Formats: sequence, C-alpha cells, structure tokens
Amino acid sequence: MLLAAAAWQVVPLVVLQGSDPVLCGYSYRHESGIDVRVEKGVRGQDVFTAIDAAGAESVRLTTLSFDSARDLAPVEASEPGRVRLERDLQTSDVGALLFAELGVSGGRLEVGGRGASAQSASTEGRNDVRVLELPAPLPRGVTAMYLNCAGDLIRPE
Repeated sequence: MLLAAAAWQVVPLVVLQGSDPVLCGYSYRHESGIDVRVEKGVRGQDVFTAIDAAGAESVRLTTLSFDSARDLAPVEASEPGRVRLERDLQTSDVGALLFAELGVSGGRLEVGGRGASAQSASTEGRNDVRVLELPAPLPRGVTAMYLNCAGDLIRPE
C-alpha cells in the first residue's frame, strides 16, 4: 500500500450549509489526474451515499464489503466529463462499512477511460479499464474529520 499512498492525495470532504454539514466524505486525487469523491450527504430529508469521479467515463469502487456496481446506481452527473453513482444506503450495512473500510483497509478503484459510451458508469466488459489501489490506512486526521462531520450530518442537533 506504500505505492498506492504515494500516488494519491486524500483529504476530508466537508460541505456546510450555514453551520450544519450537508456532505461528508473523502476526496481522492491520483497523480494521473483522476479525482474521486466518496460522499455521504443529505438532500432534504434523504441521506445518500455517492461516488463522483472526474477524469473517467466509468468507475467501480470495491472494498471488503462494498461494490459500487451492486450497491449504487448511475445518476446524471453535475457536468460533462464526470461519472456519478448514488443511492440511499441508510438501511444497509454497506453504507457504514464503506467509509470504515476505506479508512482502515483502502479499496480498489477501476476506472474506464475516455472514448467509451458515457451512458453506462459500469466498468464491466470494458477493455480500457485501469485498476488503482486506494491508500490505507488513511491518516487519522482525515478519518476523524469524516467521522465528526458524519455524526453531525445524521444528528445535527
């Protein structure tokens, strides 16, 4: 995992609305220019888990318990050149395990390059997929910021 750690910059992701968090997670930037955000957020009364990637046309994230191909669904990205997968995982163990596993044991990111159909965010069946190992363990300051944010996200009082 030392090579993975050297290739990535990882920072906590915290977005506030007023003084309340509305989005928490990890933001990964690979030396090749790929940017991936793993997010937990609120939209109205709904809580969602998402992966948002720039620099790719398809993306798949796996950890010991989580597989974005199984656990998330493609949604429209906020801008061209991005891929977004999202779902409400509040009633599923994989939603909580995802962030714990990323912090402790990392994960595997499969990234499909430009030139393929942007209709599918899946990497399955593609021959232009690059496999990247995510760094682990994440620095304590990164995981602590996520945990603090996520606790306030779910229980803002």
